[in-house]
Amino acid sequence: MKPIYESRGRAREYSFLAINLLHGCSSRCSYCFVPSASRMSRVQWECLDPVPRKGVIEALRKQAPEVSGTDKRVLLCFMCDPYQPVAVATGVTRQALQILREHKIPWQILTKHGPAAIADFDLYGKHDAFATTLTFLDPNQSELFEPGAALPADRVLAILNAHRKGIETWVSLEPVLDPAESLRIIKETHEFVDLFKIGKLNHDKAKEAEIDWGHFGWEAVALCDKYGVPYYIKEDLRKHMMDVGQAALRNTDTRRVSR
Repeated sequence: MKPIYESRGRAREYSFLAINLLHGCSSRCSYCFVPSASRMSRVQWECLDPVPRKGVIEALRKQAPEVSGTDKRVLLCFMCDPYQPVAVATGVTRQALQILREHKIPWQILTKHGPAAIADFDLYGKHDAFATTLTFLDPNQSELFEPGAALPADRVLAILNAHRKGIETWVSLEPVLDPAESLRIIKETHEFVDLFKIGKLNHDKAKEAEIDWGHFGWEAVALCDKYGVPYYIKEDLRKHMMDVGQAALRNTDTRRVSR
């Protein structure tokens, strides 16, 4: 097993390299793509008891020297949440970060359990980044669509905490379930978010058809420009903005670091 792998498809817009430390996820997001990617029904996926992948830390320790000094950030994690309760209880994520730190491998955390990540902020270096997915600021809506995740206010607090410690931060605005909520997130968090990665909703054609994605995309860009905060518009959304052209887009790519 080589835990650090090259990501593919849509995932490459987030990171060139990634690790999945656990099998299963307790966030139970209704929009999660992992069950279908794993050839499982949503019921089967949500019935899994999340556990660290067997031997993942030992395998990472063995592989890390091969990746040492890379300028590509390693994302934790695409197929699970690195700070779901079992990850914290077992210490698997902290152990992984310690190995990455030892071998000068930059990382980016993407989690919906932000407060649990704060204890590991002491491990971050100048090339590392902390990120959270935000779909809503409304806690009731969040509990409806992602009942096992931390509440939005707690995720925002973790981002703010990271920012105050000098850690680079970004927010994933994907999936976009309510464009008004996503725009509100930009308005209310831009002062302590270093980058917004903005996408759309996928895998729900009926709901997708109800939203004017081009209009949403340009509204999001206008807000980011207004506040002077960098952004990255994902390809799935960008193609809906083509009728206006892309000359006005100033995408910022943070998947690599400058050594």
